[in-house]
Amino acid sequence: MATRQGVDANWDHGAPCFIARDSGFKQFLQPFLADQTLTEWHPKMTTLGLNQKSYKRTWFEPHYIGQPTMNQWLKTLFARHAVETQSEIQSIYGEPGKWYLASAERAHGPFDWVLCSTPLAQTQTLFARFNFDLSARYQPGFTLLCQTTLNPSWDRAVCQDAVVAELILSGRRPSRRHPSALVVHAQDQWASEHIDSDLAGVEQTLRGATEALLSATLDSAKLHRWRSAKVIEQAAHTHWLHPTLQLGACCDWGGTRGAESAFVSAKALATALVNNG
Repeated sequence: MATRQGVDANWDHGAPCFIARDSGFKQFLQPFLADQTLTEWHPKMTTLGLNQKSYKRTWFEPHYIGQPTMNQWLKTLFARHAVETQSEIQSIYGEPGKWYLASAERAHGPFDWVLCSTPLAQTQTLFARFNFDLSARYQPGFTLLCQTTLNPSWDRAVCQDAVVAELILSGRRPSRRHPSALVVHAQDQWASEHIDSDLAGVEQTLRGATEALLSATLDSAKLHRWRSAKVIEQAAHTHWLHPTLQLGACCDWGGTRGAESAFVSAKALATALVNNG
């Protein structure tokens, strides 16, 4: 879940929403729904396609979004803890009970335990020498962040198009302040075929396809590439724990339901940690 902060607009450019079917996850969300840092999203939905008649769509279960950004509600969980961000961990060294994390700037530590909650490729890199043996498969994706002067009747459009998968008027979502913000998600197959292509060309093609669908020109277009957009083949286990080495891992690779799977994976790891004393 991510929100890109711009000078004159903000875009929810990661997961547009999430569902909750797991009972533990539903319970976890209740305080945030109560204080309205989370809310249900009820967009006016339609289907768009070139030379095709649009039609309305509906959802049959709650879909949630954060307010005023997708991840602000999660930040409150860390308010009383020391959290360091914008520091890429490149390797782990040391021994159980005295682990160090190496970034380009410095070493962090020592730490008793190291728990990793990154997408699987990064976890495999960090834990490769510790016999981390899980695998999963991700669907890559592209997201175009732009602005439009259009004022259509819909908030979210599923597109019948070879390039564009969906359009979301991000500024119309609850507690958002920039009605011109438009988020464009690329089709899965097209994204897979172009994930290593020149990004300028990808942006141009995605923008052109969107402008054709809308019959309008877009402004301030910016491209974001997601190499691990969503899990399409989950790992064999919801989490990974090596009690002797005092290492553990969890993430959305524990399932295929995005945010919900990340929670279920983390809860399973936390339970295993407690049970291992």
